[in-house]
Amino acid sequence: MTGKSHKAIGTAVGAAIAIYGARQGEFVYALALVSAPLAAMLPDIDHGSARMGKLRKLAANIAVTAIAVAVVLAAWIYGRLILENYRTVLLIGLVLVVPTIILFKLSQTRWVRDTWGFVTKHRGIMHTLIIPILAVVATVFIQDRYFLILTYGFFAGYMSHILADCMTTSGCPILFPLLRKNLRFMNIKTGSKMENVQAVVLVVIILLAGVFMPL
Repeated sequence: MTGKSHKAIGTAVGAAIAIYGARQGEFVYALALVSAPLAAMLPDIDHGSARMGKLRKLAANIAVTAIAVAVVLAAWIYGRLILENYRTVLLIGLVLVVPTIILFKLSQTRWVRDTWGFVTKHRGIMHTLIIPILAVVATVFIQDRYFLILTYGFFAGYMSHILADCMTTSGCPILFPLLRKNLRFMNIKTGSKMENVQAVVLVVIILLAGVFMPL
């Protein structure tokens, strides 16, 4: 799907999580509105012509800086010593952020491009379940609810991208490393009118899920 479709679907995912939380009086779930849309765009960082792909060379350096800034902000927001949150920040870094940065760096290495093309090609490793699984692993260890909700949003947004692309003619290698073949559930052509219709339908369904999902 195109970037605008992924962004719309990712935003809907974040909104659905926020709505679900609000129904329980947990307005902190609105944090998913930050992480879900960003995660929904992230897989296309392996696409040179996509908006995220054009930023690929800067992404690793920005991510490293963002980690340091996140640590400082965490201490400021919670009004506590930074060491009190070091475990959560460290776990997110080791389990989720660092592996993602490594993938960014690999995409800039000629030897990896020539030998391990699957790592850097579009709809390659960034379109598998590896990063979502890492996000799930991270939730097992994260204790802070703010970081936890951000991670929930990240997972849901990233999955929305992969599942949406599985509805297109190209599909995604969701069974990697067991199988590199791209799998698809439907046969929608990217950039077609049918994609726009499908995106609208998905946005509506996702929002309704947030409204009517049992508490």
